[in-house]
Amino acid sequence: MEGAAVQDQPAGTPDSMQRAWSVVSFSSVPFWLAMILAPRSRATAWLIERAAPLHAGLSVIYSIALVTAAAKADERVDFGSLASVSRAFQQPEAMLAGWTHYITFDLLVGSWIWRQALAEGRSARLSLLLTWWAGPMGTGLFAARRRLPGWLN
Repeated sequence: MEGAAVQDQPAGTPDSMQRAWSVVSFSSVPFWLAMILAPRSRATAWLIERAAPLHAGLSVIYSIALVTAAAKADERVDFGSLASVSRAFQQPEAMLAGWTHYITFDLLVGSWIWRQALAEGRSARLSLLLTWWAGPMGTGLFAARRRLPGWLN
């Protein structure tokens, strides 16, 4: 089974990149599960209020991946071009940077949703689940529920 993880990697991807990918992918799971399954628990509040080291660690991984991707890039990325951005994300370091950005910001938005829902005395489980799995869908649902009283409450 040890070779299975390596087979899933793009050719030439170092094991350290795979480890970083795994850390990024799974580091936020306890936070999401706590916010979704036990939103009013003191343990959840304790955990969420201590997320700064996670965000700091993710920002270090992001920074290293982004700088490495930029140094290895054959061409400058034109963010106005889908084709150019797609080519950039073919590079494992760029993909790791993008994934880390996604995970970090979704968790930040999720913790904001969790805090707002607690302050407003409402449930945000579905919004949190969707934010975790599909970012803007959950954020949009939460925003709509706040503006349309009684909708999906």
